[in-house]
Amino acid sequence: MKRIKIDSVEPGDILFTARPGSTLVRFATHGIVSHAMICVQHGSFIDSTMDGVQARNLQRELFEDIERVFHFRLAEPVAREILSNVIDYARAEIGAQYSLPEAIRSVAGVRKPRSKRQFCSRLVARVYKKAGIDLVPDADYCSPEDLRRSPLLMEISVETETVSPEEVKWWRARSNPIKAMHKAQNAVLAAARSVDPDVENFNDLHSLLVDRPDADPVIAAALRDSGYLDLWRTETAAHPWRYDLGLIDQMTGPPEALRDYCIGTIKEAYSGGVRFAVNLVQLRAFYSQYLRESFRLEIELYQTLVQNDQLRREVAYAWLSEHYPDDLKRHMEQIEPYSAYWYSIVDRVEPHLAALSRHAVEAEGGATVCSSCGDEPALDYRLVNGAETMPGVPSLRLCEDCIEIRRGMGNVLVPFLVALVPFLVAQ
Repeated sequence: MKRIKIDSVEPGDILFTARPGSTLVRFATHGIVSHAMICVQHGSFIDSTMDGVQARNLQRELFEDIERVFHFRLAEPVAREILSNVIDYARAEIGAQYSLPEAIRSVAGVRKPRSKRQFCSRLVARVYKKAGIDLVPDADYCSPEDLRRSPLLMEISVETETVSPEEVKWWRARSNPIKAMHKAQNAVLAAARSVDPDVENFNDLHSLLVDRPDADPVIAAALRDSGYLDLWRTETAAHPWRYDLGLIDQMTGPPEALRDYCIGTIKEAYSGGVRFAVNLVQLRAFYSQYLRESFRLEIELYQTLVQNDQLRREVAYAWLSEHYPDDLKRHMEQIEPYSAYWYSIVDRVEPHLAALSRHAVEAEGGATVCSSCGDEPALDYRLVNGAETMPGVPSLRLCEDCIEIRRGMGNVLVPFLVALVPFLVAQ
């Protein structure tokens, strides 16, 4: 057995496979691939199968030695905020149902109807199209082979590693939290579809709650009964050391494995969990206008997810700062204030700050000014405890006076690439 090396795959990359039993698809499309999936985070990908659109763990995706895997990436790099949009659109489709008839029509050359349901190549093509990138002429109807032949993509050598029979047995014996998540998500969406069959994903579910107050008791009950609200407990129970600086220091396993985990975490220090903050802000906005119990329950969930994401990041940061400080300089994700990517995040999670920063930059005629008052000089700080103060905001550019003001407001601010996190030590 083999699997793709996680570190060789970047967000936005497309993986194609040709598994045994898929010869009919390949024959019909005169191609060599039969399935497509998109990477959305370190070790995580999304695809559409008969079970619907799901996020899955690349480490658990094992291939027989005879199976073929292909790795593609955009031939011309795009701005980070555009790629972030691609990933956001893919995540938004999680839970959407699979359309076997339309998948068949894409192979047969029939181009209607065009429903909201998905199949593997449609999912990948659509999320790129929503971000303004047309990989194929028709994103609604295309085959995996059509995608593979896209002139906008380039093939990359596939990096795989052998998985021993002992490890395969170990993985199969372990519980799979991803499957539990799929089951819970499907249960919640099934409840929503019992009210409105047109619901495909959680965005549709939220729209339903806005338009149909009678759907709220049904969906709230499903959120509770499915276990959806408590799935995070599986992760924290299985890996408590990821969220506690004292526990990670007591780990006795191979230091290189722990080091790799921490590096993988800080590489996506803020982008990896920004979706939790975005969802939290959106749900709070919904709840302020529509007092639905379902919104309240999801707000509590996302408050926890934002907090856990912060703890995981800061524990990894602190451990590396003590044991491998040079890794922070090489790998720590730093999102520069006023960059296009910074605005793409802050516009969604803290729009007042984004507007204030734009005004300061425009008024002073330069981007070296303070995020709050527009004064110079200003330095860049990462926000350590954003979960409590400004969820999702990755960094601020501040003058000395505003640093003290914000610290007085409870913001824990650390200059980029320092070696210690006093906030965590105090925990």
